[in-house]
Amino acid sequence: MNNFISKYKNTALIAMAVFSLSSCLKDEGAENGTYGMSAFAGGEFVSLPLSANNPNALALESKAGNQTLSLFQANYENVNKAPEDIVVSFTPDAAAVTAAGGLTALPAGTVTYASGSPSVTIAKGTRVSPAFTCQINTSSLDPTKAYGLAFTISSVSKTGVSIPKNLKTVVYKIALKNKFDGVYRVTGPMVDVGSAALTQYLPSWTANLETTGPNSVAVRDMTATGGIFHPIMNGGAPSYYGAFGMVVTFDPATNVATNMVSPYEPAANGRTARLDPTFTSRWDPATKNIRIKYHMFQPGFGGGGPRVFFDETWTYIGPRK
Repeated sequence: MNNFISKYKNTALIAMAVFSLSSCLKDEGAENGTYGMSAFAGGEFVSLPLSANNPNALALESKAGNQTLSLFQANYENVNKAPEDIVVSFTPDAAAVTAAGGLTALPAGTVTYASGSPSVTIAKGTRVSPAFTCQINTSSLDPTKAYGLAFTISSVSKTGVSIPKNLKTVVYKIALKNKFDGVYRVTGPMVDVGSAALTQYLPSWTANLETTGPNSVAVRDMTATGGIFHPIMNGGAPSYYGAFGMVVTFDPATNVATNMVSPYEPAANGRTARLDPTFTSRWDPATKNIRIKYHMFQPGFGGGGPRVFFDETWTYIGPRK
């Protein structure tokens, strides 16, 4: 008898829990599509799950020609799988890019679509579409800007399917990077003919190579200054060369460094940065390491030649975040 009463109580508790859960699912916001989905209450919804992560980060290589972007998927939300092919169509949403804050809308013509109209199909008997893809040409984009790309569901082919308002628009934040971009550890000797007290920053320093164009990077010191400077030791104490830094350009086919300038040229102190013409400085595609030799010129030092001779290895640590 006691066992029967105990089982009865447990059953009653489970029934009350199920009733409470079903009551929670049937709230007005979920049922009218303002947020969430009511799949377990019998509703049919199509959503873009990545909308929950807006803006989604996307790093692209800055280069000539079209690149294929594999972006988001559309989901069919129901207790059953899709009873028919469901075509989900999108429209680019510049307003969503603006609303995300701090993003620049991509110029017209930068993004193209294979079919002329952006869409995906959730196949009959499935719940998830293939990834939506498009083409982007980054060659004319400014790598110093953060661009935005957004799409909003505009229509669904199946009658009776709702679109949750909080899961209908996906936004991407696009950062442009070329293949030389990354975080590097800088080692190797330097000689300053103007002052023996000025030596290489030891034991090493960390540099961010930041994309400034399809094949060029600025070298940002992340150890001593946080700026585009070359850190040094002055009598054993940390210092740096003022109004001097490095921006390097590579040949994308051979990975050979073809040019170096200081971003401060023309500087008040006359300092300039140039590659060593007697050495082939190169980025290694296998290791992503860079062996490089270059000079700092400054009027009044070096008798018309370089003031500082740099002979460095830039060892790749990982991608820049």
